[in-house]
Order: sequence, then structure tokens, then C-alpha cells
Amino acid sequence: MTKRTEGAKKLLNQLFFCVLLVIVYAAGVPCAEGMELDNGRITCRAFLAAGQNNMAALIGWLRGYHAGKTGVIPYQSPDPYGGRLGFYCKQHPDDNLIEASEKILTDLDHGI
Repeated sequence: MTKRTEGAKKLLNQLFFCVLLVIVYAAGVPCAEGMELDNGRITCRAFLAAGQNNMAALIGWLRGYHAGKTGVIPYQSPDPYGGRLGFYCKQHPDDNLIEASEKILTDLDHGI
């Protein structure tokens, strides 16, 4: 009987510790209220400097942005979009990323 009680106490202590960690973590996280991220101001230079994971996230966001404007989600395998966008951005680092993306997608739509 004492083994169950000791096991239950240990489990409750672990649960309490986990809840405490969640509370401490949540209290320490800064609030994002009032902050905004303006993806419309990102340049090709900033895109290329963002790192591979952030570039992949931005490419996903750009695909969704353009799909929301057109209602069409193009699919190609392999998809030349990311490579072409990176190549364009290397040649035009001060261009706006959304405008560069629209140019690339227009070229792809026209088979260029």
C-alpha cells in the first residue's frame, strides 16, 4: 500500500513541477500584442540574409499570399519557384521581395 502512495506522491510532484514550469514560461514570454510584421517591406537582400529555414517560411508565405490573390495554388514537381526567386534576388538585392516574387510567378505562368 505504501508503494502506491509513494508512486502517487511522486507522480503528483512531477505534475506539479510541470505545471509550475508552464506558468513560469508563460509569464516570461513577452506579449506580441500591438506588434506587427510587415512582409511587404522585405527586400531581396533581407530575404537572402534570413537563413535557409526563414527563407523556406517566407517562400511558403509568398505562395499563400499569391494564392490568396489569384485563388490558384500552382503545383510543379520539382518546383522552380524557390530557385528562380533566389537567383533573381541575388541579381537585384534592393528589390521588394513581393514584387520580385510576382515577377517570377508571372514568368513561370507564361512559360518563361
